[in-house]
Amino acid sequence: MGFGVVSLLNAVFRRAFTSAGLRPSSVAVDADTTLHFWAHPSLLSSPDAESKQRGRRPVVVLIHGFGPDPTWQWASQVGPLSKHFDLIVPTLLFFGASTTRAPGRSDAFQAAAIAKLLASDHLAAGDGRVVHVVGTSYGGLVAYHLARALQQGGGAWTVGKVAVCSSDLAKGPEDDRALAAKGGVADVTELMVPADTKALRRLMDICAHGPPKYLPECLARDLLRCFAVQREGKIELIKGIASGHGFQITPLPQEVLIVWGEFDQIFPVAKAHKVKEKLGEKATVRIIPNTGHLPQQEDSKLFNQILLDFLLPPPSSSNGAVAAAK
Repeated sequence: MGFGVVSLLNAVFRRAFTSAGLRPSSVAVDADTTLHFWAHPSLLSSPDAESKQRGRRPVVVLIHGFGPDPTWQWASQVGPLSKHFDLIVPTLLFFGASTTRAPGRSDAFQAAAIAKLLASDHLAAGDGRVVHVVGTSYGGLVAYHLARALQQGGGAWTVGKVAVCSSDLAKGPEDDRALAAKGGVADVTELMVPADTKALRRLMDICAHGPPKYLPECLARDLLRCFAVQREGKIELIKGIASGHGFQITPLPQEVLIVWGEFDQIFPVAKAHKVKEKLGEKATVRIIPNTGHLPQQEDSKLFNQILLDFLLPPPSSSNGAVAAAK
C-alpha cells in the first residue's frame, strides 16, 4: 500500500509540472557536473513554434530544499507562476538525477553549477532577459549565492528579484546544535537526512505545523526511500554549508522577499528578522500564519499570492484608471 501511495504522489506532482508546460532535461554544465532540471520549452535553445509565440517572458528559477524530488516541493507553485513567467526548476546535486565528480559541497558550489546551466548553450537566454531567483530552506542559501554569481558574472541574464523562504542565511554552528537538541539527536545530519522511519517521523513532526496524526509504517518506509537517495552526499552538503560558517552575508542589490512560517521549528521565526537585518533596507519579511517550515505546501494559496505580488510589476496607473472606470 505504501509503495502505491508514494508512486501515486510522485505521478501527481510530475503531472503538475507537465500541466504547467514544464519538460525535464539534463545538461553537462562542465566536465564533472551534470544538472537535471525542468523548464519551459521556450527557454531551450531550439524552442518549439508555440513557445516562440509566447515571447520573452521573465524567468523564475525555483530552488528546492532538503527532502524528496523538487516536483514534490514546488508542485503547488509551478501552475500559478507559469501563467506569468517561464520557469527553470533544477535538481540540486545529490538530490536525484544531477551528478558531479567535483569535490565541492557548499551551497555556493551548488549555485555555481546552476549559474553554469543558465550560461550554457542549452538555454536561450538572450541579452538582458530578467531572471528572478526563489529558494526554500537549503535552496534559499543556494538562491542567495546564485543571485551573487549572476550579478558578478556579467552574463546574458539580468537579475530581477530574490525570494528566500524559510531559509536562515545567518545560520551558524550554534543553530545546528539547537536544532539537533530539539530533534533529540546528537548531530543535525541525523535529523535532516533520516536513516530510519523513526528519524523520518521526528523530522516530519518538526517540519510541519500540523504533521499527520497517523502514518502507517509501510508508507513511512517508502517515504524514507525518497529521502535516502545519495544520503552520504547530502550529509556532506550539510557539513559544507558556507553561509554562517566563515561566510558573512551582505545585502543584495536586488529587492528581496523573506517568507517564513509562523511556527517554523527548523528555523524559528525570529530568524526571519535576523536575516532581514543582514540583507538591509531592500529586504521585506512576510510571515504566513499557522504554518511551519513548509509554508509553500501548508498554505500554498497565500504563499503563491505573496510571491506573485512580489515578483509581478505593480499595475500601471493607466490600467488602474481603466479598472476604476469599469
